[in-house]
Amino acid sequence: GEGNDLYLTIDAYLNYVAYNAMDGKKGAVGVYNYETGEILCMVSTPAFDPADPPDIQEGDPQYEGVYVNRFLSGLLTPGSVFKTVTLSAAIETLPDLFDRTFTCTGSLQMGDELVTCPVAHGAMDIYSAYTQSCNGVFAQLANELGADVLSRYTQQAGLTGSYQVSGLRTAAGSFPFDGLTPGQLGWAAVGQGSDRMNPCALMVYMGAIANGGRAAVPCLLLQVDTPGLPDLPQFTRRTGRLIARDTAETLADMMAYNVTAAYGTSRFPNMDLCAKSGTAEVGGGQAPHAWFTGFLRDEDHPYAFLVLVENGGSGSSAAGDVASRVLNALVSP
Repeated sequence: GEGNDLYLTIDAYLNYVAYNAMDGKKGAVGVYNYETGEILCMVSTPAFDPADPPDIQEGDPQYEGVYVNRFLSGLLTPGSVFKTVTLSAAIETLPDLFDRTFTCTGSLQMGDELVTCPVAHGAMDIYSAYTQSCNGVFAQLANELGADVLSRYTQQAGLTGSYQVSGLRTAAGSFPFDGLTPGQLGWAAVGQGSDRMNPCALMVYMGAIANGGRAAVPCLLLQVDTPGLPDLPQFTRRTGRLIARDTAETLADMMAYNVTAAYGTSRFPNMDLCAKSGTAEVGGGQAPHAWFTGFLRDEDHPYAFLVLVENGGSGSSAAGDVASRVLNALVSP
């Protein structure tokens, strides 16, 4: 009647830091080793102590969605973190991309629809357009690329598929590009409209960018010990090629520039950090979803990460602050 002993990859302290950094907000935090697949942090909030479960009444907002693992099962509007996929397609498809200058006036008429930015960004190259997350520039690129190209790159990135995380299947993202008007395609290319992304899949994509185009599939089991039998270590599984190696290196440099030019290196000391924020409008009078994702470009810390704060507001602020606390605990425990 004696069962197996299971050893998890989870770091209890890192989960403690992430849970407290979320400060009662809904969302998810994930950190994993993109070389081995080991998940160090997997937090979904709200949560409760299973050793001392509360009396949860139906409709109690404090525990709304408490039984859902948002990191594995969530599907949410991604906002500007999806621009990384649009950018990868543009890098490989538009040969003059890095020689061009774009001008943002705050809005761009595309067919019958207006694609807007929070501010007029003015004249930019593609580095600045990515750092300032200009909707107009990426909507323009999307219509130059076309729906078929965007669909192909989204699928290649693994964002429409599902991963098996130690037997737990992640939700498959949804990006319906077919039949969109120019304006709708522009909004879809900046992570709005009907786009729905799974947090775990985005984290793996970040791991692939960090690791030259391929990444380990996330896992939670480190080792299984069965009485009377040899220990059974877990073997690393790897993704297919999610992005070309040269493109991944270019994106990593651009994401590192985001940190120095926009997010602030002082928030992430002693790190070679590559990151992208996202502020996803969800309508209905609700605050946007806040995203912050990326990876450490460090042989000693080969980690990709994902932070999602539902209705948290600004991605670089709300989700970036959570990422700062978690990554600082990871690099300087």
